[in-house]
Amino acid sequence: MQGDNNRPLKEWLQVFAQSPQLRAKLYQTRIEKMWVELMGPVISGYTQRIKLDGHVLLLFIESSSLKSELTIMKENIRTLVNERLGEDFVTEVRVL
Repeated sequence: MQGDNNRPLKEWLQVFAQSPQLRAKLYQTRIEKMWVELMGPVISGYTQRIKLDGHVLLLFIESSSLKSELTIMKENIRTLVNERLGEDFVTEVRVL
């Protein structure tokens, strides 16, 4: 335990960033920031909220017709998001 205190800050941050809860929060923030780029201003304008629940991306959409379209595109959205994150983190997309 004594040797652990001599670890560089970078190592501590890497260990801390591997925590599942923190990774989900970091990824949620990244997805929120990239959403306009990925989906465009119209779709992002109708997006009320984006949330990660574990590995499930929840999209809260206010337009019922847009919900239908995005439901059809769920797999494409998942692929786009995972490509931007650099790993297969999101396993499912739910449009609510």
